[in-house]
Amino acid sequence: MGDRAVTLSGAFQKVTLGATSKILGAGNYTITGATRKIVECGEFGVDIDVYDFASANGGTISLTDVSYDPTDPQQLTLENCVKNATKLIFSATSGIRFWINSTSYLQIGTSGTILMTKAGEVKTDRNGIAKTSFEGQVSGAFMYLV
Repeated sequence: MGDRAVTLSGAFQKVTLGATSKILGAGNYTITGATRKIVECGEFGVDIDVYDFASANGGTISLTDVSYDPTDPQQLTLENCVKNATKLIFSATSGIRFWINSTSYLQIGTSGTILMTKAGEVKTDRNGIAKTSFEGQVSGAFMYLV
C-alpha cells in the first residue's frame, strides 16, 4: 500500500487571537494561499513570449459561519480593525492563529500584517442561529505553519 496523506479533523480546528482567545463560534475559515504575479519581458524578434516573476500576494483570509455575538471581545476586535483601519500584526502572544489541529496553526510572517477588510455582516433565519463573517488581506509576508 502507498503512503496516505494526513487527514485533518475539523474537531481540532479553530481561530484564536493569541493562544487561547477563541473567536466565538467560528465554523469555517479559508486562507486562499499566496500567488505570484508574472510580467511579460519579451523583446522585438522573440517568437515565444518570455515571462519573469514579479511581486507576490500573500492571499486572503475569511471566517464564515461565525456565531454572532455583539459582545464577544474577539469579534469586536476584528470589527474594530475594519472600522478604525487597524492592522493585525504578527505577535507570538496575541496574533491571529488559524489552527489546523490541536498543536499546529497558521499565522502571518514576522514582517507581515493582515488588513481586515470586511466585518459586521449578520445573517439569520427564522429557525437558525445568527451568523457573521470576517475577511482580510494578507500583506507583507506569507502565512506560515507553526
